[in-house]
Amino acid sequence: MPTASQNEPLKQEKNANQEAGRTPMTEMQSPATWGLETLRKNWSDHLTALARESNIPAKRLHAQMEQSTEYHEIVMKWDRMAGPERLGAWKKLIEASEKLTTDILPSCVQCGECCRKGSPTLHVDDLELLKEGRIAWEALVTLRKGEPVRSPFEDKLFFLLDERVKIRENPASQQCMFLDGETSLCTIYVDRPVQCRAQTCWSAEEATQLARQPHLTRGDIFKDAEPLTELLGQHDKRCSFAALQAAFNKLEETRGESIQEVLDLLEYESHFRDFLAEQLHIPANMMALTFGRSFEDLLPLFGFKAVEESDGTKRLAPDETAQKK
Repeated sequence: MPTASQNEPLKQEKNANQEAGRTPMTEMQSPATWGLETLRKNWSDHLTALARESNIPAKRLHAQMEQSTEYHEIVMKWDRMAGPERLGAWKKLIEASEKLTTDILPSCVQCGECCRKGSPTLHVDDLELLKEGRIAWEALVTLRKGEPVRSPFEDKLFFLLDERVKIRENPASQQCMFLDGETSLCTIYVDRPVQCRAQTCWSAEEATQLARQPHLTRGDIFKDAEPLTELLGQHDKRCSFAALQAAFNKLEETRGESIQEVLDLLEYESHFRDFLAEQLHIPANMMALTFGRSFEDLLPLFGFKAVEESDGTKRLAPDETAQKK
């Protein structure tokens, strides 16, 4: 039968978990018996749970804690600690991580979470970065007036009241193309746009204020190319998102009978942009900036994708990934 002294570590562990609002562990689950890898895993799970409760990015919590002296000292000494010391150290980690949720440092820890939620929209002040070649023109995409976009502040779509130019995103996710997925670091950090400098995960105030400032448009970029801007205006008028949305609304009302109208609209928009690109010698890597997202790019918003047939014509097919994006 265990003695009172042998039960003392378990009592300490139980008190630590109760004070932290956690379910007491069994003897086999006690921190006194953990190896270093088990400590890291359970601590990571605890931070992830805290992140869900506090709405603070999990990677932010991990990154800030991993930079603390207390965390490193506990990790370095863990294997040499006796049972009671491990219980005390675990309690310190719990207390420090929970304090962190109400005491976030107002500084970037380069966890990459902001960059994973989407790429930045450019402002007029960013034009110099483009002119000086510090951000490549082909890294940009235009979002035209009336198009649906996802808000960086709320996880929902809204329709643009004016045009925006932004950094392109990874096709397989919403993350900025300049985020290094392995290191979570920005590959253009020194030359990052003003929105990146204003956006923080501990306060939305500065980014919200910046959102009211003038955004960069194609009018700013192509202001010395008047014939081009006139033609782009015609493209916007004849190939608006409203026209595409109306075609899909009709497709639903007619239960698929008006499918050819949708296909004709897709073909017209594609021909319009391709014809202008050829006549004006616009490179393929500049199409997304010059004309914005094509109708074909926007099809997933309606749950479809375009599939090319052997004869070169296209048909609509359900996009199984549309709901996952």
